[in-house]
Amino acid sequence: MNIEKLKILKSLIDEELELYTELDTFFEEKRKILISNSTEELLAIDDKILNTVASIKSAVNHRQQITFKCGYRSLNMSQIIELAKNIDADITEDFKITQKEINELINEIAKKERIIKELIRHGMNMVNKTLGLISNATTLTGDYNNRGKSTQGEINRISSVVEEV
Repeated sequence: MNIEKLKILKSLIDEELELYTELDTFFEEKRKILISNSTEELLAIDDKILNTVASIKSAVNHRQQITFKCGYRSLNMSQIIELAKNIDADITEDFKITQKEINELINEIAKKERIIKELIRHGMNMVNKTLGLISNATTLTGDYNNRGKSTQGEINRISSVVEEV
């Protein structure tokens, strides 16, 4: 591998870093949206997240294609740093800094994703409780007519009429 290929890899990895930063921002937005309970905004942010994840996958594939053309099956950041040590000290330091930033972002994204899952789980519990209250209320109100009187007396009256006929 030569310095030009390393520079190309560096630009691709910088693009991945930007995408991870964008993804981190979207996860923060999603957390806020879940708290505010805005379903329209939730769909839009989910689309942005999915598009960003697809872009990250594309950037990773492009990086792997470059490394494959250089004769390597697939290189992770640590392996790229090892190769860069033999070629250029400055770009090696750049790779180390970028690796650290990406790792921090990935950890932050994972943390936010766990928080989002808990918010969703909490929201589902709230919906289930609300549905339980509504279904209990309908069974209670089902025994009364629109004037607030018990329908039980009407049922008995109707059935006694049927029996007499």
